[in-house]
Amino acid sequence: MTKSLTLGVDIGTGGCKATVIDMEGHVVATAYEEMKSDHSHRGWSEQDPSDWISAFTNTVKECLRSPGLDAKNIAGIGFSASTHNAVLLGEKGEVLRPCIMWNDQRAAPQASRLAERYGKRIFEIAMQMPSAGWAMPQLLWVKENDPDNFGKIRRLLSTKDYVRGHVTGDYVTDLVDAQGTLLFDARKREWSAELCGMIGLNPAFLPPVLPTLDIAGKVRKEVAEETGLIAGTPVIYGCSDTASEDYGAGGVEAGQLLIKVATAGNVTLILNEPQPHPKGFTYPHAVRGMWYLTSGTNACALSLRWLRDTMYALEKAQCEKDGTEVYEYMEAEAAQAPVGARGMIYHPYLLGERCPYYNAEARGDFFGIGMVHDRRHFARAVMEGVAFSLRDCFQVAQEVGGNANSIRLIGGGGKNKLWSQIICDVFGLAIARPEKDDSSFGNAMLAAVGVGLFENEVTAINQCNRVKMTFQPNMENHEKYCRLFEIYREITKVSIPIWSKLNKAVGE
Repeated sequence: MTKSLTLGVDIGTGGCKATVIDMEGHVVATAYEEMKSDHSHRGWSEQDPSDWISAFTNTVKECLRSPGLDAKNIAGIGFSASTHNAVLLGEKGEVLRPCIMWNDQRAAPQASRLAERYGKRIFEIAMQMPSAGWAMPQLLWVKENDPDNFGKIRRLLSTKDYVRGHVTGDYVTDLVDAQGTLLFDARKREWSAELCGMIGLNPAFLPPVLPTLDIAGKVRKEVAEETGLIAGTPVIYGCSDTASEDYGAGGVEAGQLLIKVATAGNVTLILNEPQPHPKGFTYPHAVRGMWYLTSGTNACALSLRWLRDTMYALEKAQCEKDGTEVYEYMEAEAAQAPVGARGMIYHPYLLGERCPYYNAEARGDFFGIGMVHDRRHFARAVMEGVAFSLRDCFQVAQEVGGNANSIRLIGGGGKNKLWSQIICDVFGLAIARPEKDDSSFGNAMLAAVGVGLFENEVTAINQCNRVKMTFQPNMENHEKYCRLFEIYREITKVSIPIWSKLNKAVGE
């Protein structure tokens, strides 16, 4: 039998998705399992790595139950996950503590101290400025607040590498996830003893770093028995979720801009060479020789999920009984509210904020609430507020690369037509939505390149990537949104000292 299928797996912050594709880019099978984060303390976000393994196993098993799908026809597997997350392992490979996730804000004081003392040098070596979401300050937090476990660290892996290591038995990472630790010398492409020394971490505990498309190993017999995969199936090293989803969406040329509406929101500019910006994140791309600059907001689709759980709990339960989608119900309600939600403005700072404020004390809000407002306006205000936050991020890309030559909208939120149009109108630019854009799809294509089913990354994109829909901006709405965006930013500016006072007042 000719092996003409590949499997991509993405362990996202909100859930794990597995996708099997053929060599035309058609999805043969897909499965998703939602995962929970622990937010028991304000600003904290932790996950249990064992949940990742369980979700991986369940989603792969579900894919392989698809009629006509034979695991023997899967030629290779690719993995990705959110980056910055450090899984701390002990002497015997045991997990020492829950994983502090990229959207956790507890390490803000450590990040501030690192920036004050070493900021210029960190930026020179790692191409990034320290903030609460990076592994480096989070590890410093562990050292200062959980010293027993810090002292037991013998290995450190990212989320993707932990799950892939379970599958193949390897202990390595790739260039993209290495960059996401803030401990990697991006130009020399090696771990930096100097950066590790700033937090007292032995660099010997960090894994070897290898290219995304190289073969990491093969599916172990035990994993094959658990999932239904074939023992010996090749597995590539993989990369971060942003790199794989940008690739899967067709981001292979310099000047392309990709706007992501997922748990977090990203605005990413594809580059021929690194152009570090202190308010952005600079990474090597999954496409060999390419780079990308990304800026992000913490609570993008997470904001709509929060609204679902707080204001639409009854509808969610009913939709689950009926087999319908509660987000479609929410979209229909939001569509009934006018542009601007009758003067209600939402700031999506539920977990502090990254670009361009980098303020762990930031708080979300609904500004301008009046008697004229009902739930429909709240739904629309959330969509508009997230779009404003994405536009706030866009200024970093503009400062580095000027105008984008094309824009693609990716992520689960991009499937919401109203939200897509709102983003289009806020930016005032035409936007294309690819037919497939999630990380698991990109991983499957990267696996196909890695095992030799395609000559290179661009050949795979040309064969498998298709645009599903385009959106044209309503310029009248754009003008309204421009005025509201300035108010959005003005509210943020005056709120900064108030956030600090509020957090001190409540002891957080």
